[in-house]
Amino acid sequence: MLLSLLCLVWYPSLLFQFSATFAVLTRPGFWLLLLLDGALNLIAYYFFVRAFRLSDASLVAPLILITPVLLLVTSPLMLSEHVSPLGAFGVIFAVVGSAFLGMSDRRESLLTSFIVLVRDPGARSMFITATVWSITSNLDKLGVRASTPLLWIAAITIFIALCSIIFWLAMPRRPPRLKDMRYAALSGAANALGNALQMYALTLLFVPYVIAIKRMSGLFTVVASGVIFKENTRGRLFGAAIMLAGTALIVFAS
Repeated sequence: MLLSLLCLVWYPSLLFQFSATFAVLTRPGFWLLLLLDGALNLIAYYFFVRAFRLSDASLVAPLILITPVLLLVTSPLMLSEHVSPLGAFGVIFAVVGSAFLGMSDRRESLLTSFIVLVRDPGARSMFITATVWSITSNLDKLGVRASTPLLWIAAITIFIALCSIIFWLAMPRRPPRLKDMRYAALSGAANALGNALQMYALTLLFVPYVIAIKRMSGLFTVVASGVIFKENTRGRLFGAAIMLAGTALIVFAS
């Protein structure tokens, strides 16, 4: 809703001459990109929510930091965007950091921590999310090129929201509580602003760099989960910091 209002404020002619204005703002391939990106994002969000339901937030949230690593493969294939060899060191740091996320005790071996991640259903779900987002992040840049940053993020958000509402209505559900809706509204507003800024950033930087910077939020999630939810973050904070160092190397590998 917020993004739609911003889009109408930014492009007021959409209110009076929607078809003509929309045709000017979009380019061939827009609708195909919207359908493909929207469908993949629905899959990613499903596994994203599932990950938090099955595992501790401090374990699964930092795994999203793997997305920039995967973008080192998908961005060259989809956008011909290549990073310098320094990005390889970022990959190593990110992989080692992910291993530490599974540690509840520093005396555990890296092999043991990897086994913990592989066996954890929430971690597996988040790995799927990270993989899908390594594709949709590139599609977002193609979508921005086929329209404008604000129009693209508004369109993709509307698509995801409508499909999510249909899915919610079709499934057994309980009436939403006012308290939950309040948190959802705050989260949605923050997410809308962040996504809008991300689309503008895609016009300035390579996709792996933009997503690497965005994924720094994983480190803050580990801290917050320990403070707010009293989750055991020993070892995980250290692992998240290593992963953050890896993404930082990718950012500076330009």
